[in-house]
Amino acid sequence: MRVASKQAYICRDCGYIYNDRTPFEKLPDKYFCPVCGAPKRRFRPYEPAVTKNDNDMDARKARKAQLKRDEAIGRALPIAIVVGVAALAGLYFYLNSSF
Repeated sequence: MRVASKQAYICRDCGYIYNDRTPFEKLPDKYFCPVCGAPKRRFRPYEPAVTKNDNDMDARKARKAQLKRDEAIGRALPIAIVVGVAALAGLYFYLNSSF
């Protein structure tokens, strides 16, 4: 039986979950993802419980798609804030303009 580390880490590029005996923090900085070759800095902590089949191809693809959706929301948020502020400013000036 394999003993898993306390914290699992997920590759943000392919969805591979690192869950080996060696703690992720003790891996060398030269560590690369065994699936896609992404550097260690592309991994982030993975919160859900890890099961035996989490590194199957279909499971990795589903996690990768979810990561991309999460990151897309994070990139679009500043744009949405700017558009919202501009719309509110335009509405303010429209309502306060005298004809």
